[in-house]
Amino acid sequence: MVWHLLVRVCWTLLLGGLGLYLIAVWRFRRRRAPDETYFVKTNDGWDIALRRVHPRGGPSRRTPVIMQHGLGANHRNFDLNDRHSIAHFLARAGYDCFFADLRGSGDSAYLKWGHPDRWSITFEDFVEQDLPAVIDKVRELTGAAQVHFVGHSMGGMLGYAIAAGPYGARLRSVTSIAGPAIFQGMGRFKPFARFKFLLNPFPVLHTDVINRIIAPIAFLFPQVARDQVYWPNVERRTLAEAAVNIMAAMPRRLLFQFAAWVEFGRWGADRAEDYENALAKIRTPLYAITGTKDVFCPAGAIEPLFAKIGSEKKRLRVFALANGDRSDYGHGDLVIGRHAPDEIYPTILQWLEENDGSN
Repeated sequence: MVWHLLVRVCWTLLLGGLGLYLIAVWRFRRRRAPDETYFVKTNDGWDIALRRVHPRGGPSRRTPVIMQHGLGANHRNFDLNDRHSIAHFLARAGYDCFFADLRGSGDSAYLKWGHPDRWSITFEDFVEQDLPAVIDKVRELTGAAQVHFVGHSMGGMLGYAIAAGPYGARLRSVTSIAGPAIFQGMGRFKPFARFKFLLNPFPVLHTDVINRIIAPIAFLFPQVARDQVYWPNVERRTLAEAAVNIMAAMPRRLLFQFAAWVEFGRWGADRAEDYENALAKIRTPLYAITGTKDVFCPAGAIEPLFAKIGSEKKRLRVFALANGDRSDYGHGDLVIGRHAPDEIYPTILQWLEENDGSN
């Protein structure tokens, strides 16, 4: 009888999860076609999917913009729907916009199906392989000597790392949206880091599937996403669409890197030369954005960054009711929040315009 009950419970959970997944895809899946799609070959053999949105009606800018998604996300991070699309917002202002799927995300994840190293992915792969290939491709396509770089979450961290390295001279500016660089004070995540061994049997965590199952629940009860966003600042449909369209799988090896950084309180603690010390090498103009409700990149984790970064021109903006904004902001709603297109996107445009210069 016990076994029969367990089998019934398992079947109920399986069918229930499948039902929620299908409902999410049916109701909230949104396909958005870019103007062009390219596949960029890296030196180690990956093909990186790169989308492009051409300038729309504004004055043509000479410096193109590369937008980079975060951990567990894909290129839709910057092009979710008609209202929440930094790519189209900047394109309407005359910018040539590019956004890529890093290896393991979006279309780039499936180009090495069955290959033994498909999920053997590290932060260094993005810094040393994917983004140099993307930057070179964008420069080739546009004829520009430099590019603007806009990154969300881990994408912001990648902006710091690229700016501090040999490709830093190819960046006109960096905009980091909720990109942490200081891992001290993230003690709330240490218990999760200590249980990382539970992931040992799995080369990848399919958070994309999990989020699609959760999407219909998040539409009804947006509070379930309270760590990912400040839920009062996100419309329910937008939250569900983000769960279905933006989320990607997370490779175990990459997750273990983040766990080590959280556990030891230092970004790059697993490297001979850590990323935190390299911040002093940055000379690129840098604009950092965060929100008071962001648990992944709190103001306390981004303010010390300014003391370390070597750029002469740098700006920090903390979005919050207390600072005169229409809402407090969490992590994801800095991009998809109900007020983000009116409050945050224009500040990014202003920063790019200030740093355009000649190219």
